[in-house]
Parts: sequence; structure tokens; C-alpha cells
Amino acid sequence: MDSPSQHPVSNVLYRPPTINMQWDPHGPDIGAGDPAVDLKGYFNTLYDSRWLIGAITMLVTVMAVLYVLVAKPVFEANLMIHVEEESPNASKNILSEASSLFETKKAAIAEMELLRSRMVVSRAVDNLQLYVDAQPKYFPVAGLWIANQANGALSTPGIFGWNGYVWGGEAMEVAVFNVPDGLQNREFTITALAGQRYRFGGGGGAPAFEAAVGQRYQVPTRDGSLELKVERLLGAPGAQFRLRRMSRLGTIERIQNAMVITEQGKMSGVIEVRLQGDSAKRINQLLSEIGREYMRQNLARKTEEAEKSLAFLNQQLPILKRQLEQSEDKYNQFRNAHGTIDLREEARMSLQQAAAARTRRLDLIQKKTELLSRFTEDHPIVKGINGQRREVDAEIDDVAKRIRTLPVLEQDETRLTREIKVNTDLYTALSNTAQQLRLISVGRVSNVRMIDAPMSPEKAIKPNRPLIVVLAMVIGLFLGTALAITRKAMKGGIDDPGKIERLLRSRVVYASIPHSANQERLARRGRSEGGALPLLAQAMPEDIAIEALRSFRAALQFSMPHFKNNIVMLAGPTRNLGKSFLSANFAVVMAASGKRVLLIDADLRNGHLHRYFGVSRDDGLSKAITGAMPVEQVIHRAVMENLDFIPTGALPPNRAEFLLHLNFGELLETVSANYDLVLLDPPPILAVADSLIIGAHAGAVFILTRAGITTEGEINESIKRLNHAGISPHGVLFNDMVLRLGARRSHYHDDGAGQIGISS
Repeated sequence: MDSPSQHPVSNVLYRPPTINMQWDPHGPDIGAGDPAVDLKGYFNTLYDSRWLIGAITMLVTVMAVLYVLVAKPVFEANLMIHVEEESPNASKNILSEASSLFETKKAAIAEMELLRSRMVVSRAVDNLQLYVDAQPKYFPVAGLWIANQANGALSTPGIFGWNGYVWGGEAMEVAVFNVPDGLQNREFTITALAGQRYRFGGGGGAPAFEAAVGQRYQVPTRDGSLELKVERLLGAPGAQFRLRRMSRLGTIERIQNAMVITEQGKMSGVIEVRLQGDSAKRINQLLSEIGREYMRQNLARKTEEAEKSLAFLNQQLPILKRQLEQSEDKYNQFRNAHGTIDLREEARMSLQQAAAARTRRLDLIQKKTELLSRFTEDHPIVKGINGQRREVDAEIDDVAKRIRTLPVLEQDETRLTREIKVNTDLYTALSNTAQQLRLISVGRVSNVRMIDAPMSPEKAIKPNRPLIVVLAMVIGLFLGTALAITRKAMKGGIDDPGKIERLLRSRVVYASIPHSANQERLARRGRSEGGALPLLAQAMPEDIAIEALRSFRAALQFSMPHFKNNIVMLAGPTRNLGKSFLSANFAVVMAASGKRVLLIDADLRNGHLHRYFGVSRDDGLSKAITGAMPVEQVIHRAVMENLDFIPTGALPPNRAEFLLHLNFGELLETVSANYDLVLLDPPPILAVADSLIIGAHAGAVFILTRAGITTEGEINESIKRLNHAGISPHGVLFNDMVLRLGARRSHYHDDGAGQIGISS
């Protein structure tokens, strides 16, 4: 191997820095993507955020548990109705069978709309007074759940006796509550008093008054009269109840919207009505009332026509009966006075013809009577009946003219006989019709029947508590995972040293320093106690982070003969990367190997390395640069074995210009000759220009990154600024790496890797 003197490797570029990466073209293709690496990265992200994911999952699950505990149960009741065909026994032929193929069962659709109609729902609303909302005043959210655990026992009202909240089995029944339109949907308060009395108030406009349970009160207001009757009040004195009179139309519309009416199967004629609510008793009562009202109105609709016709006939039958009796009396008197008369054949035929004509007229009168129950005199059918009747009357008149040619006695007998026959036929026909209508009214069966009557549900269908809790756990896990991945994407921090090498296309990571739990404990103890900060390399030399620094020490000792001097600078792109921790502990690790090490705190902005060694910062670098003190006096000798230290000194006002002083370079040359390693701790690269000035004097510059904090953009920008200043970093230190899935404890570097440039 060539000696360093023959082939020196300068860290400072004496030509414009190249922006092209220098790497071994025959080496492995580090830049090649590996899907397994990305999958591992996702697993690592989730592992790092396991507490966040667990906390969010627990939070969502607890919220779900609280919800299922306080959520009102939702019950569902249903009824089923079968709509039958109007004429199931009608004869069938080829035409009726063919038409049945295209039948659409419009009857079921019509009945579904009738079930939802205001005509049906309004009767149920009125019967149950659903527009009156009376309930105990429970504490918000958890009050109802607490009351359900009381098993019907009465509670002591209020919170520490205040505000009238109830926590037990309090109840109130209101028989009458009518208010003016201006007071609808307003909330009133009923406060229980001793002796079955109560106080009414609230509503913003209604007068307050005291009343007794069971009595009806009518109180005048500015908008009208208010009526109230409390039928039952169960509660200790001071218990409060909420009372509200809702709009009748609004209540009907809410019930109409809440009803779910469907036909079971395709064109089956079976209709199911479902209704949900928070009270099993109330929805069962409401649905039962709707079913009864619908069946009653359906049957009444079917018998309405027959009842109207029967009422008309009941009025006409007594009149016809009296006419028949009068005609019979006249005929009997005529026969008694004149004896029996034999009519000639012509008279007989005339009578038959007249009787037939009058029979037809009676039929027409009966048809017209039936039609007038449904139509008016101006209806075409009624007009047609009137025309036919006029023709029959004309025929009767013709027969009467022929009969008048008969002898007077024969005419009288014929007239009396005709009246008896006509009146008998008319009375008999109307009696038969009336009897048929009575049978129809009594025996009429509706074409709808209730198959399943509503029943009070025993179990709530909502909320499904186990399902909600399980879904909440899944949702919480999903939200936690999404938040962890989003947070990782927003931060953009590199969590794998391999990403840095793929970014820079070279094996430049000299060491990966794992996260140290021991350092966390030491740092917390140092902050709580104040004073000097503990050194991990001294307190716990076997810690995994210190072992990683020993690996970096071996790699640095191998590379140092190729540097232009023994000055090494550890610089990070930003703050809070652990630069001071690494500088102090690495100096201790180097000194432990027998090397004489000088640690210089060059962070004239916020340097605090002096706290690790328990010395003052006053006599330090700034005084040596200004010449106020010689270099030998600012060096704190033997802060640890083989380790000397120069603090920052008093912080000057113009730091960057201060470091350009010639004394700074001469100071570094002086101390470099007396030590095996001079370690510099500068400010962040991207924050200020100090690191660019200090790095020009260093033989090697290492960029410090931190897992999960440093981004690719910060690394690229740091390298670019260093390159523009004529400095090419020698390597990267990856700090605070979490040992997790597939992670490596440290990375070793061989001297074959090239220097770092800006990635193209």
C-alpha cells in the first residue's frame, strides 16, 4: 500500500467541487430498489408508532364503549297484511289466463299508500296523543343510562339538590295538553311538589301556576287558552319533567317517514309494515293502532255503497207497502159490490201487456234508484234509464187507451187488478233487494286481512354493542396506522441508514449509533439535578451506543492517515440531532484507546459541551481567538484521562466573522501538532455559515444525521453547501437508530469508498 506521503488525499478541494457522485462502478448497485426494504420500512414505522396506534385504538374503543353504554336502545315492531284478489272464484278462460301474465298487482301498491296516508296515521296519533311529549328531566348523555340501572326506584332529584335532574324511575302521564299555535314545540317544565301537586312553568310566554294531579286546568295566555291535565305524576318533591306540545301535522309526518312499508316477494300481495323507536311499548301501541284503524277503514270502504242503497230502500218500503194495501182494499170492495166479472181475451191480453210494461218500468225505477246512490240525474246512464222509462210509459198509455174501450166494469176491474199486481211486484222486488243489501252489509268481508299483529319487542335491534366495540377497535387501529404513516410522510425523516447510502449511491455511513435507553435516563437525571451532564461512555461504557462509537473509532483510525491533518469535524444539518452527545462521548472513547484527544466546542451560538465536564465556559475559544488569553490557558487539561477540552468562551456578537480571524486557523494548527486527534463541535450546517468556515480547517468532515428527524433534502442541501465552500464530506454518522425489525447495530466502512458529492 502506498504511503500517505506519496499519495496524500486532501479534504479541501482546490478546484471547483463536482456535483457528480464518486463511487465504485464495480461495487454493488446500492441504488437498486428492493420491495422488501419498503415493506420492512412500513413495519418499522408501525413498530415505532406502536404506542401512538395503541393510544388511538384505545381512545376510539373507550369512546365506543361509552357510546354503547349511554345510547338509547332502538326497538322495532312489525305487522303483516295480506291483500287478496277481489274475485278469487271468478271463472277463468283463455283470455283471463293470458291477461294474468301481465298483471301488476296494483291493489297491493294502493294499500301500501293507504297505510301511510294521513287518514290512517292521524287517527292513531289522536288516539295515543303522540303530539304530547312528556318525559323526566335526565342529566345529559349519562342520565338515562343511570336511570335504567335504578330498577324503577325513585331518586333524590338534582345534583347535590340543584337543578331537578332525576336518576330513577320517575314518570308522568299527561291526559290533556293543548296550547296556542305560538307555544307549540316549546319546552315547559313540570316540577313535582308535595301532596300530589306540581308547578307548571317555562315555555317563554306561558304563565306559571301550581296545580293538582288529576284536575283539568284552562289558563289564558296572550296567544290563546292553554289546557292541561296531568293524570299521574310519580316523583319526589323537586323532581322535574319536560313537557312539550308538538305540531300535530309534524308528528304525523314524522311517523309517516319512520314507517317502512314493503311488499314481501314479487307481486305476493303480502305487505310488511316496520316501525322503529326508543320505547318498545310505544311503538307496539302505535303500530297496533295503525293496523286497527286501517282494517276498520278498509272494511267500511267496502260496505259503504251497500249501506247507502239500503238506507234509501228502507225509506221507500213502508210507502210501497201502504200503496199495495190500499190497492187490495179497493179491489176487494169492487168485487164485493159487483161480483166476479169474466174478461174477454182481448182484455186479458191487454192486461198482460200492461202488466209486462209496468214490470219493465218497475225494473227501470229500481235501476235508477240504485244508480242515484252513486250518480246524479245528469249522468249518461241515468239519462238512458229515463229515456227507456219514457218509452215504457208511452207503451202503457197505448194499452190504457185500448182498455178504455172495454166496458166500464171491466175497465174498473182491470185497473184494480193492475194496481194490485204492480204494487205487489214492486214491493216484492224492493224487499228482495233490501234483504240482499242487508246480507251484504252484515256478511261483507274485506279483501285484506292481518296475518301478523304487532307484538312488543323484547330486545333492541340497535345499538349492536359487541359489533360497535369491535368496529371501533378496527377503526381505531386503522386511524392510528394512517396517522402514523401520515406523520412519517409529513416528517420525511430517514429511519434506515441504507436509504442514505442509496441516496448518495455510496457506502458512506461510517456508523449507526443505536438509541440508548440508558442515555435517556442519564439525561433526565442530569436535567433534574442540574449542573454537569452525565457522560454515557463514563457511566455505562458497555452501552450499545458506546459500542457503535467504538466501531466508528476503528473506521476513523483506519482512514486518518489519508486526511490532510488530524482535525475532525462532526456537523449536523439542523439542531437536536445529538451532535454534542456524540462529540463528547466519542472524544472519551478515543481517549480511552490511548490517543491524546482535544475536544473543542466551536458552537459559538449555543455550545454547551462544558456541562459534560463540569467546567466554566468563560475561558475558552473566543478569548483565544481574540488574543485575550493564550491557547495554553484556555485548554482544560485532563478533564478525563488523555482528554483535554476547550469550551466556547464568552459568546461574541458576530460569530461568523469572528471565526474568519487568522488566529482561529493558527490555533488549530498549534493544537493539531500536540494531539493525536482534534475533534470540533460546530453549529448546524443549514442554520448558519459557521460550519462552512470551520470545515475548511478540518482534515475530515462527517455529517451527523438522526433517525426519523433528518430528511433527504437536508442531507442533499448540507452536502451542496459544503461542496460550494470547497469541502467534500468524508462520511455520515446515523444517530439514534431504533433497533427493530431487521435493523443492524452498526455499519463499518472501508477506505475504498469515494468522497461524497451532491447527488445528481
